[in-house]
Amino acid sequence: MVPIIGMSDQTNLTNFSGDKKAWPVYMTIGNLPSTIRNRPGSMAILLLGLLPIPPKLAKSSRADKLQRLINADTLRGVFELIFAPLNGAAREGAPIDCADGKIRRCFPIMSGWIADHMENVTLHGIKSNACPKCEVPPEELGSRAGHHRARDYARYERYERENPSLDSETHDAAHARYTNETHGIKRGQNVFQGLVRVSTPDLHKPDMLHTIYLGLFKHMMDWIQGFLKKHARQQAFDDAWKALPPYLKFFVPKKGYREVTQCQGKEMRNLGRCLLGVLAVALRQPDSTQVQPFRRALTCVRSPLDFTMMAQYQSHTPETISYMEEYATQFHETNDIFLEFRISKRTQEEADELRKELRRQRAQMRERVPPSQRRWICDNDREEENDQHMELIHSESNFNFVKMHLISYFRDHI
Repeated sequence: MVPIIGMSDQTNLTNFSGDKKAWPVYMTIGNLPSTIRNRPGSMAILLLGLLPIPPKLAKSSRADKLQRLINADTLRGVFELIFAPLNGAAREGAPIDCADGKIRRCFPIMSGWIADHMENVTLHGIKSNACPKCEVPPEELGSRAGHHRARDYARYERYERENPSLDSETHDAAHARYTNETHGIKRGQNVFQGLVRVSTPDLHKPDMLHTIYLGLFKHMMDWIQGFLKKHARQQAFDDAWKALPPYLKFFVPKKGYREVTQCQGKEMRNLGRCLLGVLAVALRQPDSTQVQPFRRALTCVRSPLDFTMMAQYQSHTPETISYMEEYATQFHETNDIFLEFRISKRTQEEADELRKELRRQRAQMRERVPPSQRRWICDNDREEENDQHMELIHSESNFNFVKMHLISYFRDHI
């Protein structure tokens, strides 16, 4: 068997001259060592083609919905053309010249597809808050609720084929709409469905770049910046960040973290090597009210960093896998320290409205209170206002985003 690894990456070529974009598709084989495959001069990764990029459309018009279906069918047709030679070879085998000079009958089988989450959304035909591997509900993406049923894309395709008009009022169409809505399925077919000897949900592979560096780490840095701002430690963090000494294979940052507008995978990987130390320096000498929050924040940050370092091992044992599970569990148990910094715009607006309403009511009540008692009442009102504000934020905020959920698949992948 020759495992085939596919890759795709929609890229902005320029923001000038009409916003040019490219969507290349690459292929390599899994029999090669990663040191050779990742070497630019080895020619181990081949360009298969450039996919068509449809223009962005509005969400309201019926004509736009029809155009979206046409775009999905076009994408499916392009991938069928790309995969056509692979299907025949995977079914019957093909004679291939091997490195030892012998000719062997090999079966090239698609074994993985590397892409960021939004490309998986397009290629698998799912919604942006859905997992490409399992049917986890959106409200459980940030929890450790255990494994969910694997996606059955053949069943989704059968529902859509049996109910071509999902807008009708028939019982079957209503059941198909409910299935699509519950499982996060969009109209349009999965481009990988129909590949020979391939389990479509298993094509998605958790990778360090998209899941950790450009996913979890970027979210976590937003939480940390909010936490530092709340405790007036942002400047201390930037000072420690710029004072990092040089080290082997470590790129010394030349600017404070807040001065950097965009970070790529290399910068986020570099960040993972020094984040815990810089944060520990920034949180030194806490007062009596900050000891427990600072300790819990450091524990929460340390867990995904340890998980990331151990996930990069070239070989694993049951003991290392149990360590990874322990780090992931500890991260989920302690990330509530950053919950207030996961607030959405809608929740923030509701909290601001609640604060304004409370202040208006308190102002009316204080008019009937003697001046000698107003200061004491103001302090009590301010404390009650903060408590209700934080209660609303904690009740409405959550960690339900896909990158948080995909961490759980590292163990299964190993």
